Amino acid sequence: MLVPSLITLVVMLSLVLLYIYVVAPRLNPMNRADGFLRQNLVDEAILEYKKILDNNPNDFVVHWKLAKILFDRGETDAGVLHLEEVLRIGSFNYEVEKVRVERALAQAYLAREDTLKAFRNYYELLKSFPGDHEALYHVSFILLGQDYFEQALRLLDRMVKAGESGFEVLFGAGIAAYQTQKYSEAAEYFRQALAADPESDIANLAMAFTLQRKRDYKAALTHARKVIDATADESAMMVARRLYGILCVQAKMPAEGVKSLEILLQSLRKGGMEEATAAVLYDLGFAALHADLTDLAYDYWNQLYQIDRGFRNIQFLTTQLRKEMDTSAQKPVGSVLEYTEEWENSAFPEDFLWGICGLRSEKRIDLLPILSAAGRAEPSRDEVPAQKGEGTSALAAEKLDDLYRLDMENFRIIANRAVGKLGFRVDEILPTYRESDGVDFLATNLATKEKTLVWVRRWKDIHISEIPLRNFAQSVNDMKAKQGLFVTTSQLTAAAEEAAKRLSKVKVIFPEEFGRLLAELI
Repeated sequence: MLVPSLITLVVMLSLVLLYIYVVAPRLNPMNRADGFLRQNLVDEAILEYKKILDNNPNDFVVHWKLAKILFDRGETDAGVLHLEEVLRIGSFNYEVEKVRVERALAQAYLAREDTLKAFRNYYELLKSFPGDHEALYHVSFILLGQDYFEQALRLLDRMVKAGESGFEVLFGAGIAAYQTQKYSEAAEYFRQALAADPESDIANLAMAFTLQRKRDYKAALTHARKVIDATADESAMMVARRLYGILCVQAKMPAEGVKSLEILLQSLRKGGMEEATAAVLYDLGFAALHADLTDLAYDYWNQLYQIDRGFRNIQFLTTQLRKEMDTSAQKPVGSVLEYTEEWENSAFPEDFLWGICGLRSEKRIDLLPILSAAGRAEPSRDEVPAQKGEGTSALAAEKLDDLYRLDMENFRIIANRAVGKLGFRVDEILPTYRESDGVDFLATNLATKEKTLVWVRRWKDIHISEIPLRNFAQSVNDMKAKQGLFVTTSQLTAAAEEAAKRLSKVKVIFPEEFGRLLAELI
């Protein structure tokens, strides 16, 4: 009796084990799907995974597996839908980590050129993982491509400081610094980029333009010359030759500049490039004048006048130079050489380097709503509430409101132009304590040629105490500037007004005057 019972028990136990370890796994849809996948039976695996989702649409593991399969098959759109479901469900485990899902989804968005969604995903990823290299890289270059130079520079600089020494990151950081007029920083980034790729045409040109902005003309000549001597790119050659010619004039080597520009002129004429030919004829006139080759200057300008009488101020320059050359006539007031600085500053547009560097995106997207979600900086402790628009006209108050709504990049541009209208040329943008509220410039007073420190502040709903003015006066001295210009959107307290009267180097541009300037700019 005992033996039959034992036999029965063994048989039953065997059947149970058989079911648990053999039959049940085969009946389990997940196991079947995984098994098909191991056998490379992809279509069968997809069918089984979809059956699981029919019964449990929130199975995030299955969505993850399906997404990977579909991406491998090149079915990006279908794979994206499953990853979006994983994030909607919001459940994760050791196999399905949130960071991997967000990264894979961002990569998929980039693959199908949905840049805005890719940026949003990478930007969100940075909030949780600030050091994520892939997210840092894509966020910074998307920002840069969309003209958000300041934000891009902060992220690219973070990558450089973390040890990223690749050419692309270093060059991108240099361009971002150049576009924000931080020329000393730009020069250092370009130096490192050239250490990584010494023969790069665009990096050498970028360094030459940056050193020109820093008025280090002889060093700039070295980089322009390197492109001329080594490049096989005709476009790079033309830019380098023209820049070299202008730099020679600035470096007090005008005869060498004339030679470089004449070589370029011959090449342009052979290629039938009329617009570029006109620009170089204009350059040659100034270069020849500085080389005391007045007849040659007149000849080049007269050639330009014959082919394009409307080119800049060529009619005036030609007429004025002819009068200066006429020894029998009374000398005219002034000289064409007085227009040299205007020529130098306008030879290449401000955004020329940005236009040729290859980093600007052709597809424009609005990143501001995503960036704005980061919030604004809190007001400093010495700011006291004031009535909106107090002390300003309705027009000025309206324009100041427009200024508050600008993003940082556009605010910086408008502030730069406003400073220009006040009679100053911005030479460099300086680091600012809190960039959301203001921008600092090192400028030149065009009337006196004096070095000037400029602070532009868009503080809102405050009265400015005397402390910021005293800090500004100290900064003027620290920078060894002759004067300081404090441009503000806010009124001063009574104590600050008294302090301003005693600070001899400080001039305050009040909201009313600032608003009138903005009416011409916004």
